[in-house]
Amino acid sequence: MKKLFRNILFIFIGLFILGGVGATVLIVKAYKELPDLGQLIEGYNPVVPSKIYDTNGEVIDILYKEIRETATIEEMPKSLKDAYVAIEDRRFYSHHGFDVLGMGRAMVVNLVTMSKAQGASSITQQLAKNAFLTNEKRIMRKVKEAIITVELERGYTKDEILEKYMNEIYFGSGAYGVKTAARAFYGKSVGDINIAESALLAGVPNRPNKYNPRRHLNNAVARGKLVLAQMRRYNLIDEEEYQKALSQEFYNEEQLPDELKDLSMEELSKLNITLVKSVSKKRSYKTPDFTNIVEKKLFELFTEKQIYEEGLEVYTTLDIGMQKAAKLTFENYEPLKDKKGLDGGMVTIEADTGYVRAVIGGKNFKSGDYNRAIYAKRQPGSSFKPFVYFTALRLGYPMNTVIEDTPLEFGEWKPRNYGNKFRKNFTLLEGMERSINIVAIKTLQKVGLKNLNETVKSAGGENIKIPQNLTAALGTMVVTPYELSSLYLPFANGGYRIKPQFITQIKNRYGKVIYQEQAKQERVFQGEEVALITHMMEDVVNLGTGRNARVKKDGKNIVQGGKTGTTNRQRTAWYAGITPKYVTTIYIGYDNNRPMGKSATGGGLTAKLWGNYYQMLVDDGYDTGKEFNHISDGLKNGKLSKVLIDSKNGRLADSTSGWSKRWALFKKGTEPVEMASIYNSDFNDFFMGSDEIMMDKVKETKESEKNMEQNKKNINSDSMFKDLFGN
Repeated sequence: MKKLFRNILFIFIGLFILGGVGATVLIVKAYKELPDLGQLIEGYNPVVPSKIYDTNGEVIDILYKEIRETATIEEMPKSLKDAYVAIEDRRFYSHHGFDVLGMGRAMVVNLVTMSKAQGASSITQQLAKNAFLTNEKRIMRKVKEAIITVELERGYTKDEILEKYMNEIYFGSGAYGVKTAARAFYGKSVGDINIAESALLAGVPNRPNKYNPRRHLNNAVARGKLVLAQMRRYNLIDEEEYQKALSQEFYNEEQLPDELKDLSMEELSKLNITLVKSVSKKRSYKTPDFTNIVEKKLFELFTEKQIYEEGLEVYTTLDIGMQKAAKLTFENYEPLKDKKGLDGGMVTIEADTGYVRAVIGGKNFKSGDYNRAIYAKRQPGSSFKPFVYFTALRLGYPMNTVIEDTPLEFGEWKPRNYGNKFRKNFTLLEGMERSINIVAIKTLQKVGLKNLNETVKSAGGENIKIPQNLTAALGTMVVTPYELSSLYLPFANGGYRIKPQFITQIKNRYGKVIYQEQAKQERVFQGEEVALITHMMEDVVNLGTGRNARVKKDGKNIVQGGKTGTTNRQRTAWYAGITPKYVTTIYIGYDNNRPMGKSATGGGLTAKLWGNYYQMLVDDGYDTGKEFNHISDGLKNGKLSKVLIDSKNGRLADSTSGWSKRWALFKKGTEPVEMASIYNSDFNDFFMGSDEIMMDKVKETKESEKNMEQNKKNINSDSMFKDLFGN
């Protein structure tokens, strides 16, 4: 018998030693597999979403995969901290990481019920598991959990551990942390929730699917009452607080009784009622049209983990005020509201920097929708014509060059003007002002496709596939609003090609700049050359097809230019407008490219929307620029001169020019010298007049060459001119 007892004793001692050795091996192995515990714990940060800022430093959106906002222990109400301690770890402030009594109790209950009816992990253990460990094999994870728990208790105060824990716990639906949960479920700041609301939140993390108040409100309320009972049991609340919390009513937002639906949250709170907010069915961004573009660009620079978890601070070029103005005018534009399926896109870019200030991807744009501003490729129609005329100006054709407006035929293609009318002669200036197709085609015939290609390529259009035939003069290629705005930048800034920019810099969560993007400017055209086409674009707004885009400030028209565009059968209507500070391009059309109707032109439909948008900007105090510097500088330094011409014949205007007077801009030395009266004299006088009359006309012309400056002064004082150009 003694021998048997001795053998059993040796076996127990051997097992104890083996167990100790085994435990030691596991602990050593766990220590080796864990990184430096000091760095692991000190370097701990909960998952933090990335923030997107506008150009003025205002947060415009948050990028997240899981929703998480962190709160300090001071932000959390006492009732919320007490609720978690009461239900999760009532001896939290007295133990050293392991609640031995709780573990013993849980072991007994689980043995009796033959199930895992109770958990025994302390708050510190839960933090160690949730924040620092993965779901590896159970035994090794438990060993690592114990090691980290000890280190947490050694290195942090109880409040610091509780703060980290309450920012880490999961509430379901991708929401982490009490601050996020308070906002998501109650629409409140975490510091504003009451005892009953605190108790309900404390009950959710035990089983988020079962106790999620959005889906299972009755379960959540019952669990919350259990938490309240624990709080009362351990004297964390008094009897009056307990009874009041028990009487709190909770309603899902969509199930709120009719008699309560008109009450505010404050009024409901006074009635002891809490409203549980409905979940958004789709990820919602404040500026989805812009944010989706930034998010895509971030994926070219960073990993998914960095973007959604490491708290990047992304500083962008968006101006939230301009974006709001663009959105408001676009969404409330009557033609877009009235016609189902009619849509469009819009982009605003700052002329000198290339900063993208506003983007509208379409009506009621939501995250993930098709962004028409960036991706919708449409024929630009006549909004491409400035590149044809600019090519001619660069080659030395002045804007008073006269083109015959007569029918053309190229095999089966018989181009026509809008309205199918022909009007004899036009200068390049009036040809663009009135968007005459024949003038544009004949101009392209003169300058050639090769030169046109070079102009567009220099402006930044290397990827624009221009048809290598004369239809290119009418804009038969395809572009997006973003591309067309980019191409127009040199017209507004005096000849600089600039790559548009969405992001300026990115910082990590600690404020260190980890990415910087500089504006890249390249002079591609001479300022004096660009001044000529800019002037012609001003003329389009002052007197031509762009008149509906006019914007006023203090009763006077602002400085602006632009070009309308309408494609065959009114499938797409464009307006591309410039001011000294911004370029904005807009198109309107159906996604299936079906005709919009005869009245849907760039000048009649889209220019008006552009004008509404810029009027709102001006009214809101935005400075669109006082003058085009490349024009004013050229006039000041004498490289350019401004002359009043007769648009029917391109000569110097005089009293015979009537309504055909136009201001034209010339490189110094290329101005006309002959007076319009030679060509505008009465038809009968021309054929019946004597040689003496003709000689008088010749003498008049010679005198005008000698006294051009005096002629200009006389023209400036012409009363008809003042009536026509008063504003």
